Amino acid sequence: MNTHFKYLVYDMETVVNKVLLNKVLYGGEGLSDEEAYQKHLLELEKETPGRNFVNPAFQKPVSLAAIAVADNFQINRIGLLGGEQKTAGSIVREFWGIFNKNHPILIDFNGKGFDLRVLELWAFQLGISIHERYFKKFGVRHRFSDEWHLDLQEFITNFGAVRYRGGLNLLSKLLGKPGKMETQGDMVQTLHDQGEFLKIDDYCLSDTLDTYFVFLRTRVLTGELKLEEEQKLVEEARLKIEQKSQEEGFLKNYLQNFGQWIPNE
Repeated sequence: MNTHFKYLVYDMETVVNKVLLNKVLYGGEGLSDEEAYQKHLLELEKETPGRNFVNPAFQKPVSLAAIAVADNFQINRIGLLGGEQKTAGSIVREFWGIFNKNHPILIDFNGKGFDLRVLELWAFQLGISIHERYFKKFGVRHRFSDEWHLDLQEFITNFGAVRYRGGLNLLSKLLGKPGKMETQGDMVQTLHDQGEFLKIDDYCLSDTLDTYFVFLRTRVLTGELKLEEEQKLVEEARLKIEQKSQEEGFLKNYLQNFGQWIPNE
């Protein structure tokens, strides 16, 4: 992703760092990492029935898909970060390397609440320096500024003033895009444990594309794009997705469920 671009639309999938979880929460109990993980899930279920999501502190990236977007909102490139080795470290290093070199505006969905918090903690662990623009007064970490970061969830909900059930899935389907299909976020841990890494990457790419299309519509909402311009960009994106699918085998299901926006009046 070395060509010039203004925005970096991204999504990340994580799994539990069972080794760290065991060391921090159950050190000295003589549990295996898997036993510690299962014990923690039971504790979470007991605390809040039906919710057993492990804290971001114990998450590690396993897939991060990114779309480099030009200042005219066209897609420059779609890709998966981390290289062939695809470790948490290689994913995190490439992500922050792109940010430090290109200084893009980061576009995500709930990035302030999860993705960036995980990526920051891993940068801390790995000793990665992040460009000062990230930390300055009106940088990425400033809640009410979109100069360097646009969290679409915060934008749509006016910084949490209202809660819309369905999240990115809701917004994608309002635009006729696939949204959630067979694979769901709570399946990633099981897929990873089963070695289904390509399915995770495909799911991550799909969510990133949904994020891009939602981003485009928010730019129509703010007057930065005309509706007919957005629709042209959507068609151009579909052609790029078809090309990527043909070349790499990803996103076949996404294309099969790719629909046109039809206002439901």
